[in-house]
Amino acid sequence: MTPEAQSDIRRSRLSLEGEATLRGPDGHWRAPVGDVSITGLHMPRPPGFRHPVGHAVEVELHCGPPHAGVDLRLLARVARTDATTLGLRFAPMPDRLERALERVLAHYGTLRCGVADEPAVGS
Repeated sequence: MTPEAQSDIRRSRLSLEGEATLRGPDGHWRAPVGDVSITGLHMPRPPGFRHPVGHAVEVELHCGPPHAGVDLRLLARVARTDATTLGLRFAPMPDRLERALERVLAHYGTLRCGVADEPAVGS
C-alpha cells in the first residue's frame, strides 16, 4: 500500500520558508526556519541564544509567502544545540493547533523530493 502524502508530513521534516521568533524569560531571538515537523523545529541558532537543553521557550512561527501571513504560536523545549544550530521539540498541543500546523506543512512545506502534497517518488 502506498503511503499518502499526509503520512509523509507526520513523519518527515520539511523545509519551510519563514522565520521563528523564540521568546524566553530573558529575551527574544529571531532566525530563519530550517526544517519543521509536527514534533519540532531545526533551525540556525540565533545570535545570543544560550539556553541549555531542556529549557522551555515560546515559538512564534511566521511562515508561508508574505501575503499568506501564517502565524502559529507553539511551546517547545530545547532538544539539541551547538555553535550553529538549534533543535526544538514542540510540547503537546491541542488538536486544533496540531491540525493547523499539519495544514501549513502540507501547503507550504517541501519534502526533499518535492512539495509536501505530492507523493514521494518511488512510493
